[in-house]
Amino acid sequence: MSKLVCKKCGMEMAMPMHCGKEMHQEGNQLVCWMGPECGQQAIPKHHGAPMSIKA
Repeated sequence: MSKLVCKKCGMEMAMPMHCGKEMHQEGNQLVCWMGPECGQQAIPKHHGAPMSIKA
């Protein structure tokens, strides 16, 4: 499973889920596997910066 990681402190959190599967990154958004029309959200921030994705 993928995780979101803070670049500054290393804090990790689980990748958000939508429609029973992990979301994926498209641009600066996390998007449902079925497409942005189904669900999307901004990449969470920690310490004021967007978190990165760790596979």
